[in-house]
Amino acid sequence: MQIIRLSIILVFAFICTSCEGFFDNIKDRVPNTTMEIEDPIRHYYPVVRGDKLKVTYKFKNTGEHTLLIDDVQASCGCITTNNFKRSIAPGNFGYLEFEYDSTKNIGYVEHYVLIVANIEDTFSNEVKFATNVVSDPLYIKDYEQIYQEQQNTNAEGLVEGDSKLKYYIPKN
Repeated sequence: MQIIRLSIILVFAFICTSCEGFFDNIKDRVPNTTMEIEDPIRHYYPVVRGDKLKVTYKFKNTGEHTLLIDDVQASCGCITTNNFKRSIAPGNFGYLEFEYDSTKNIGYVEHYVLIVANIEDTFSNEVKFATNVVSDPLYIKDYEQIYQEQQNTNAEGLVEGDSKLKYYIPKN
């Protein structure tokens, strides 16, 4: 019993001493700079439940050093992003693109996206967008029907030869 306790303490001590701080790796790579985001807080017109909303934020490196975006963290799994790890030279612009899937939401929704970078003082910046997700006025689908439609669409793509999919979904 003593050996198990000792091994657990040693593993815990190893984990604590080997982990770096969350932002330490950014500080070591490049000097700090500043970042300015155009319209970081937005409210979009209502979207029909099940639709996707594409959101693009334009930002500028307003500092003297290269801006290195290290991570982008969304407040919801319904938000996807692409190609955020890049560096922006001083004075240049960049874009962050997000896609919001409204399938699982209804009513007013508000989402935050944290941008982790080599920004002075805070090492992060935040953008926020909100919208109202409404039901289709002609037909109100429940979550199971929307999910089933998405699954059927994926299976049809596989039959047509969509090479990105590595699995299949049998139809009932």
